[in-house]
Amino acid sequence: MTLAIPRFDAHGYLEAGVHRCTFQELERLLGWNESRRHLLRQLQQFIDERLLPEFSLHPPLVLDGHFVTRQEHPQEIVAVVLMDELGDESFWHAAELCQHYEALRSRYQVRLFVHTSSSGINALARIQGIDPCELLEKNLYHQHTKGVVRLH
Repeated sequence: MTLAIPRFDAHGYLEAGVHRCTFQELERLLGWNESRRHLLRQLQQFIDERLLPEFSLHPPLVLDGHFVTRQEHPQEIVAVVLMDELGDESFWHAAELCQHYEALRSRYQVRLFVHTSSSGINALARIQGIDPCELLEKNLYHQHTKGVVRLH
């Protein structure tokens, strides 16, 4: 499957939506400088060391943060595990993994969150929203949304 390269809007955000891609497509889309390639290496290491040993399949993962914008030197990647798509055992593995939020952030430069409809918090919709301060700085409509990337 080839990723239809989404465009960045005039404000540097990926066009709205959830854009599916492979890791290789992600590298082509967002790995345009050494700072970004470093974060991609950190993400791959996080997946290899922390996610794949815990899950029988690659867990459903959505990426966001300044990494998924035109910002030249983002500091980290925001990753959201879609827990509703996991089996019961994997659900608890993901929940436990999130208990190590600070260690994961420090080690891999990944801020890990989970999304589940049972929590009443829609993390997926939340990450597609834009911080109110950024909205004001850029003079954007309060419901302006940005795109995110889903690895498959």
